[in-house]
Amino acid sequence: MRTEDNAEAVDSLAQNLEGSFGLSWTMSNDTHGNIRDIVFNDGGNGFTSGRAALSRWYVGTEYLPTPSDPPSVRERVLKGCIPLEYSQTYTQGGEIRESLTMGYADEERNTSITPTGVSRATNGNDVPFHGCQLDADGAQVSLLQSATLSISNMYRFYRDETPTPADATLAAPTTTLELEAIYDEQQDTQLGIAYGSTSSPTSTQDRLEAIPLTLSYDVQGNTVAEYSLPSCKPQSTSWNSLIDGENNLTQSQTFHVNGGVSIA
Repeated sequence: MRTEDNAEAVDSLAQNLEGSFGLSWTMSNDTHGNIRDIVFNDGGNGFTSGRAALSRWYVGTEYLPTPSDPPSVRERVLKGCIPLEYSQTYTQGGEIRESLTMGYADEERNTSITPTGVSRATNGNDVPFHGCQLDADGAQVSLLQSATLSISNMYRFYRDETPTPADATLAAPTTTLELEAIYDEQQDTQLGIAYGSTSSPTSTQDRLEAIPLTLSYDVQGNTVAEYSLPSCKPQSTSWNSLIDGENNLTQSQTFHVNGGVSIA
């Protein structure tokens, strides 16, 4: 707040409260079902209109108050958490990574850690790069180098006369899939899709045809999840390393996902 005779602020008022945090981890068959329940408000199988998928997160640490004191515990309890952005990333030769950005409505603090019996990922259940498969229009994408499924604008808070949000609802989820693959006959077909048609056009078309994309994960033959993207249209296409003796020519494409996301 300011006064008419002072160029500098003279007071501050409490505003609407809203926090956020982000995290990333390796996808695991042990925990991915729990992540789906947090991210997708239709029983972990997709989005549905109505209330957001709400959760509570516990963030704790041990710290040294002074050089001579024993460690102390501080826990922050983040209440009314909603997903804002979520992604899955495949990289050739690595593991499948997930990332999540959350908003939260309120918090409190404790001097001890609250959760007990936490579900954890176990050895041998992390999803490796060779546990990922991407299908485009019914055919597996060969020579896949990277792929990222991203969802943004997932949920939003709404408010009443108090500083903390009253509740949260589904916003307008926007889903994209980015991929990069070494150029081959299949990628040549994908280039035709970027031109606007699945029938191998030689020039750009006035409209775009959609294709289905499916992203699936497994660990040693055990299915973790399958993400069905029913109606995808290309947003951009580019070639990489066209003249490069050390690297293969690759094609990068970004698809906008229409028709919703369903998970099995």
